[in-house]
Amino acid sequence: MSNLTTNDILQRLAVWVFIALVGFITIAALFADIGRVQTLIATISFASLASIITSVLFNYSLRFMKWTYFLHRLRIKISFADSLWTFFSAFTMVLSPGKLGEIIKSVIIKSRYGIPISHTAPIVMAERITDLLGLICLAAIGSSRFAFGGHTLVIASIFMIGGIAIMTRPGFWRACDRHIFSRFASLTRFRSSLHAIEESTGNLLSTRSLIFTVPLSAVSWAGEGVALYFIFGALGVTRPELLGISLFAHAFSSIVGALSFLPGGLLVTEGTLGMFFVFVGIGRDQAVSATLLIRTVTLWFAVILGTVVFLAGRRPTDLIAFSSGRDTQKT
Repeated sequence: MSNLTTNDILQRLAVWVFIALVGFITIAALFADIGRVQTLIATISFASLASIITSVLFNYSLRFMKWTYFLHRLRIKISFADSLWTFFSAFTMVLSPGKLGEIIKSVIIKSRYGIPISHTAPIVMAERITDLLGLICLAAIGSSRFAFGGHTLVIASIFMIGGIAIMTRPGFWRACDRHIFSRFASLTRFRSSLHAIEESTGNLLSTRSLIFTVPLSAVSWAGEGVALYFIFGALGVTRPELLGISLFAHAFSSIVGALSFLPGGLLVTEGTLGMFFVFVGIGRDQAVSATLLIRTVTLWFAVILGTVVFLAGRRPTDLIAFSSGRDTQKT
């Protein structure tokens, strides 16, 4: 501790305050509806519940495939067991704003393999970007059909495509270097990290990469839309185009929740789901029940699964790099 500067101590404190805040939000939100959720789950048959969970796990499996693909593109070699454990451990940070807490994956990889955070952090960003693009593709299919949310999807698409265009241009990174990192002495030591981020980002968001990862993301997130469809079936909802309603509702509400930048899209995602269900004529009680259940088997199931996986496989050194707030440039 005597070798730590005041800045190091403040960085560690800030990190752990952030983790504690995410944990508090998770616990508080989880227990807010736990009684109602338990009652609803008790009314669902085991076969229906198994179908719902299988659909969610389908999403996770394809997202893990995308994570593995991104590691391969950056020529990062880690064991399959570590890769799987790291991927699911990040689910503990689902309720961080914009899921930025999933940077813990880069922290763990640095701790176990010595790979700089600046080299792997762009994977987390690329995951979020391709997730959103995949959700936009899903929602776009149903938007014209249901005449709902078209303007939001157009704005989100422009925002995402524009962001990719900027982040894959060398001029953007040169401008950051020239106007920010080169002008402030305290940031000079991070210039090599900036160059590593530029290289990784360009690789992950290349046209070749997007051609594979965006459709993969759309198919994976369709799994949770199918889970919503099974939930409606378990609640006795019978409507024309129920599968289409479920796929669109889940995709569109996920987009709005992500753009809100609130932890886990709380309240915004639920509100969007409820509003759309009413729009298509689903009864209030069934709409509320479906919203509670889909959030439980996606959001809360992810948090619980991630926590169990993390605790089962963690090592004492896994969060040392995270708490130190440092990034070395060794390879």
